[in-house]
Amino acid sequence: MKMLNYKNDPLLLNQETVNDLISDNKNFIFLDNEKKILNLYSAFVKKSDFIRKEKICQPLQKTVYVKVSDKLKLILQEKSSNNKEMKKLIENYIGKRSIGERVIEKWFNKNIFPFILLRILSENEKELAEWTQEIEYFTDFLNKSRFKSPLFIEELLNPQLIYLAGCSLGDGHIDKACKRWTLVDGSSDEKRLKDSKKFVEKLTLLTKNYVNKTIIKEHTTKFDLRINNKPYCRFLNFFFGLPIGSKKKAKLQVPKIIYFSENDVEKYFWRGCFDTDGSVLGSVGFSSSDKNMFKECERYLLSKEIKITFFERSINIPVKYIKRFVEIGFAHPRKQKELIQRLKITPKLKSVKEKNDQKIDSKLRKIYKVLRTDKDGYRIRVNKTSLEKSDIDIEEVKKVVKEKFNYEIKIASNDLYYFKSKKVYNYLQNLFIYEPEWRAINGEESKQLLNDWNIVWKK
Repeated sequence: MKMLNYKNDPLLLNQETVNDLISDNKNFIFLDNEKKILNLYSAFVKKSDFIRKEKICQPLQKTVYVKVSDKLKLILQEKSSNNKEMKKLIENYIGKRSIGERVIEKWFNKNIFPFILLRILSENEKELAEWTQEIEYFTDFLNKSRFKSPLFIEELLNPQLIYLAGCSLGDGHIDKACKRWTLVDGSSDEKRLKDSKKFVEKLTLLTKNYVNKTIIKEHTTKFDLRINNKPYCRFLNFFFGLPIGSKKKAKLQVPKIIYFSENDVEKYFWRGCFDTDGSVLGSVGFSSSDKNMFKECERYLLSKEIKITFFERSINIPVKYIKRFVEIGFAHPRKQKELIQRLKITPKLKSVKEKNDQKIDSKLRKIYKVLRTDKDGYRIRVNKTSLEKSDIDIEEVKKVVKEKFNYEIKIASNDLYYFKSKKVYNYLQNLFIYEPEWRAINGEESKQLLNDWNIVWKK
């Protein structure tokens, strides 16, 4: 049997993430029937830990360590007859003679071992996966930074963590060394800056479910949340595709691991994205430097029957569809208030529907969906947006208005097509229902929305 080492270990990857593995249809098992996460080893231990620029590194300093239960410690003791044999196995795997037997004794005294030791002593990937259930937390060789990793798929796909992944892909950043995660939020406006502080503090409480230490740095116009934790950075990179280093060189996308969920957890991901890269300025907008994120965002919004308009580096959700956006919503304190305020105002934009008890002649049926009525001056105007989406043009509308009502359509200085007639106004009002695209929400509805949006902050 060939002895396992870093050169032939199939679980050791370069920079591949779950997104890459799923896209390439690689035979790579993540889950079993008990809903456990089978492959944590590939997430936390990389080929670059062993060799870089054709030189062997110090892998026992670069790779992660694990705090294990007493049960697993006894299993590890039984797997090797003595420390000398264990030393030989480790040195063969890492390709470097740099370990003393006393170091191994310290591992057993503290129940803290290099993750590669579990890999070496396990019979196969399945046994290694079973052992990972006995890991209390991941750490470094000095046992300073600690990361409590999800061990079951339900823990991995909970709303809080999916939301955190969305925030990370939006305004989060992992440095080149993959040791520091940073998220910045701020504003030059003093009142808005207070909400940024609340947002960062809420994120801090959320991340404390996984890490032992966070840092908030306050600046003049922003708050900087930092986590110096290598296992945490590798976890976000592997399972959720957050790039290491510059995002400009990476293809940003929705974490494909979320499709293992039977529920719509993707909305929590987009809530995180909109909280960091979104805005509420009359309508809801989303900005990104990555074109693929626009495609991903459009795909999801269309699945919710929300159409968008594109700009150079942003997308916009028209007022007509804002009410449908509430399923995603915001958890950012400032953006919550801005969206709630907008939803409490009934939009001026109106739609037209036929009254059930009235008959419409064929000529009017061609054009009625593009006509709008204004009581002020009894004006009948042509809605440009509806006209663009219809299969008729302005010349055909003019022709029908002339034949049906004997009026000429005028054009105003702002390119508005209209004519005035009290008689035609009353006639159309009798045939059609002109109503806002959606109704404003009341106080009770706003409370329910805030409760739904804030679920990401609840443990």
